[in-house]
Amino acid sequence: MKTRRKKLGYALLILLIVVAVCGGYWAWKYYGLPEWLDDKECKTIEERADKALKFARRHDMNEHYALFVDYSIPSGTPRLFVWDFQQKKIIASTYVMHGSGGGSTAERPRFSNTVGSGCSSLGRFLVTKEHGNVNKDGFRIKGMDSDNQTAYERGLLIHSSFWVDRYCWMKYIPLRSKSSLGCITISSRGMDYLGKLINKEEKPLLLWNFYSSNN
Repeated sequence: MKTRRKKLGYALLILLIVVAVCGGYWAWKYYGLPEWLDDKECKTIEERADKALKFARRHDMNEHYALFVDYSIPSGTPRLFVWDFQQKKIIASTYVMHGSGGGSTAERPRFSNTVGSGCSSLGRFLVTKEHGNVNKDGFRIKGMDSDNQTAYERGLLIHSSFWVDRYCWMKYIPLRSKSSLGCITISSRGMDYLGKLINKEEKPLLLWNFYSSNN
């Protein structure tokens, strides 16, 4: 009997350790805003910063901050970056789930500008202060390039989803059509940060989606 109780005690202890480690890892992943960034990604954003600033000036957009999304980074790693033009550095980052349409997988997104495709789109966008009809906390985006100009018609948003919060501890966030049909779907914590930033800035922010060859 004592041996059985001892084995049960060990099993419970191991279970508690596993739960604690998994919970701690999820908390570290979820609450890390910004997380530690590697030099390679910082360089990737920095290489686009001058072009982004010139584009922002040309279109009367924000000259203090811009948003960059590198879809080549696994979705379980932060891949939306807030760039500060004045400090010339990334000041925040968060997770992004890509669109579930067009044959996309959790590991590899497919991109499309077609209405109803359910895919993410690449290129430069203007982040408006208009909210979605269903997702009231999200911000609608307008395509600024020839290959993403249906973004507004498609109703694409920057918005949060608990689905991202739930699975951000994984290397790849599982796809879910209810969470993203091409929107910039981010974590709740990331949305709290971005929402305040977008609302406080007078001029609209530039969002630049791309797929880097560096990853």
